[in-house]
Amino acid sequence: MPNVMQQLFIMNIESLLREYAAYRTFNKSDCVINMRIPRPVLDKIKQLAEQQHVPYQSLISSVLFSLANVEEK
Repeated sequence: MPNVMQQLFIMNIESLLREYAAYRTFNKSDCVINMRIPRPVLDKIKQLAEQQHVPYQSLISSVLFSLANVEEK
C-alpha cells in the first residue's frame, strides 16, 4: 500500500482542486499560516498552478486539505 505522500502524487492536481473547491463551498478559510520553503519548491508549485490556471495558494491549500483528509478516503 502506498504511503500518504505517494497517494497524493497518484491523485492528479485537477482532482485535488475539485475536492477542495467542493469543500470550500461550505467551509470558509479562517486561519493564516506563514512558512518558509526553498525557492525552487515554490517556483515549481507556481509553475504547476499556472498550468492549472489557479492561484498557487489554492494549489497548496488543496494539497494540505487532501493530506488532512487522506484517512477518510
